[in-house]
Amino acid sequence: MPVNTAVLDNWPHSSPRWCEKQFASRTPMANDDYEDLLDRARGMIPKDISERSRWTMPEPDILIEGSQTILRNYSDIVDAMDRDSNHVFQYLLNELGTSGSKEKTRIMLKGRVPPKRIKEKIVSYVKSFILCAECKAPDTRFLREGRTTQLKCQACGATRPVRL
Repeated sequence: MPVNTAVLDNWPHSSPRWCEKQFASRTPMANDDYEDLLDRARGMIPKDISERSRWTMPEPDILIEGSQTILRNYSDIVDAMDRDSNHVFQYLLNELGTSGSKEKTRIMLKGRVPPKRIKEKIVSYVKSFILCAECKAPDTRFLREGRTTQLKCQACGATRPVRL
C-alpha cells in the first residue's frame, strides 16, 4: 500500500523545529527561582517526615549502686519501643545472664552490669524485634499464625518469623 506523502508533509510534527513553537512562549527559569521553589517545597514538608530518623530511643539512664545495676528510665524505653514490658524485661535478663526485678518505671538487675553491655543488648533487641529487615522501618507488629510468630512491617508489608 503506497504512503500518501502529502499527508506527511502537512503533518504538524514533520518540521524539525516543531517543538520550538510550543516552548517559545515560556521563559527560561533562573537558578535562583528554582532554589526558591525548592526551599519553599522543603518548608511545606512536615517535620516528622523530613527528619532523617523519626523514631528515636531515649538514652538508657543506668546507675550502679553497690551490687545492683538500675535502669532508671526503663518504662520510657519500653514506651518508645511500643512492645510488651515483660517481653523486653525477660529478653534483657536472658541476654545479660542475670536476675532482676521490675518496678513501675525502672528495673533492678543483680550484679554490676556495665552500662555499655546493657546498651548493646537494647540495640540487639531493637534489631531483632522492632526494625523491619527489608525497609528498616520501626513500624512492626507481632502477628501470631498457627504455632509461629511473625514480625509484620506496617510500612512495606514484609513478614519474617521471630522466636519469642
